[in-house]
Amino acid sequence: MSLFPPAFSVKQSRRSSKYVDSVAVSPKTSVPSLQPPLQTSTVGGSSYSSLSSADIPAEDSPESRNVTDDEADSRRYRVLQWRNGIHGNKARRRRSRHHKYPPTLNNVKVLDGVKDGYNLGFRKKCVESFLIVSLLALAIQHNWTVVSENAKFIGICASILVTVLVLRQDYWTMPSVLYVYLFPIILTLTDYPQHLRLNLLLAVSALPLPTEILSNLTLAVSPQSAGIYYLYSSVTEILCTLTTTSLSPAETSLAGTLLVNLLLNSQQMDMIFLRALLFGSLFSLWPATPLVFKIMQLTRLPRHRRPEDSTTRKVKYAYGVYAIFVANMLVFVRWHLQSSLGRDPFAFMINYLFLSEESHRRLGMLGYWVTWLAVGIPWIQKSSDAWTLDIRRKVWHGLVVGMFLVSGVGWDATFTSLSMAVALTLFLFSEFLRATTVPPLGVHIHNAFKKYTDERDTCGPIIVSHIFLLLGISLPIFLSSSPAGIICLGFGDSCASIIGRRFGKHRWFDSNKTLEGTAGFIAAAFTGLMITKYALSGYDNILGPDLTVQWAFLSAVSTAVLEATSGMNDNVIVPVYMYVILRLGTRGQLA
Repeated sequence: MSLFPPAFSVKQSRRSSKYVDSVAVSPKTSVPSLQPPLQTSTVGGSSYSSLSSADIPAEDSPESRNVTDDEADSRRYRVLQWRNGIHGNKARRRRSRHHKYPPTLNNVKVLDGVKDGYNLGFRKKCVESFLIVSLLALAIQHNWTVVSENAKFIGICASILVTVLVLRQDYWTMPSVLYVYLFPIILTLTDYPQHLRLNLLLAVSALPLPTEILSNLTLAVSPQSAGIYYLYSSVTEILCTLTTTSLSPAETSLAGTLLVNLLLNSQQMDMIFLRALLFGSLFSLWPATPLVFKIMQLTRLPRHRRPEDSTTRKVKYAYGVYAIFVANMLVFVRWHLQSSLGRDPFAFMINYLFLSEESHRRLGMLGYWVTWLAVGIPWIQKSSDAWTLDIRRKVWHGLVVGMFLVSGVGWDATFTSLSMAVALTLFLFSEFLRATTVPPLGVHIHNAFKKYTDERDTCGPIIVSHIFLLLGISLPIFLSSSPAGIICLGFGDSCASIIGRRFGKHRWFDSNKTLEGTAGFIAAAFTGLMITKYALSGYDNILGPDLTVQWAFLSAVSTAVLEATSGMNDNVIVPVYMYVILRLGTRGQLA
């Protein structure tokens, strides 16, 4: 018996094409298109998704066509490949011609992660690997004592990783190796070196290993952490089921690692609220899933087949969804917060906002943010029709700079982090309403967001752009109250995109990113760092008293190069990379 489970590949899917007669594609409708639910199974730490028999049209079901189970499975996988963009994606070919490099098989993304990020050229992989490995070496240098104390456990995990990558070459892809296995270790050594063994275990849990090996590694971490890999597998399986093809396997593994760390290690007040709101929202919506499925079934029906009272029924189901969500949030989430804070959360927030010594400043910050939103959102919605897609998206980056850089981390970092936690929860809940078309808000949210979506948002049922934008801004704030995400996305990424599209002529290897855009990123990010440190009040200690002009420029250069060569979503990875390099440059002496 083989130690490792088999994985799908492009060649295998092509061999199975002889069993496929046709693939049914649902026609476009006025409501947002919904991906079918996936059945996700987890082997070791890797998730493999497949379509259920309900997702195959009736004329292609095994019962109606008298085909074998293998043929049915082959057809399901081909349908999933079609929806993931492997076949029939004319838009990708048009974009490839527009960017003057020919479409190839390397431009596609396979769901199972076998070829995840395979579109990167060798030179881009070398540059990206050099940046990540150099940052890892710098993190090890600053925490050499912790590394030497755990040298034996690190050696065991490294040997397991190398063995698996040698035996399973389909796991040897640069985004997975760099970000799933190395990036969490870099973050741990930067801020939480005491949790090094835990994150090493999470990195190994992403490999297809037998449970016996993972159990022994868990006991080596601590007897209290038994079953940590089961928690990681459960979280990643839930993410795969909810997001289907919207997230790549590497992104799902990173999100699972982040959520497990949040669930186990957060003890600060703002992190307690973030954990309660995120996980509380998930478990509060779980009892309402039967009603949500009924709404989705009515939405999927063609108009001529819908019942006459379908609109009324969907509204009744929606009221049930809202009632169940609010009731669970008021009961279970409130109970969890009360047990964690030691007092009623509503009384705590009233005292925190209105009765404390710094309440006037917090209310002023809240009023400043509300004013920006009240003025900015109507203006953007009214003027965005005359803008290009890139300008529409980058205006939101500028809005974030105006809101949170001037009045935010520098004034009250804890209150800013708490506000980010509430905003992230609202974003996730609104995306749930949009993707499931829960009336009356679902369709309106979809119409408001669709003008800001790009090809990254068409990979699955979830629009991830606005969620990734908020995550990239808030993660450095959650980690150590750093404005690195605001500076990186608000200054650097915006200027890189605008300058690169308007003036870019010299492209990076195997990419549509330009050298002119990278130069704009460097100039804007460096300027933002200098303005934040020397012109805005409250940021000198946050960015670090040891942050020199030379290190700030080096941080801007390395972050800009990673933005141009990274195979992952740059709205999340690049801000965190800038945060880490700034943090290590100040030798950990942040306030």
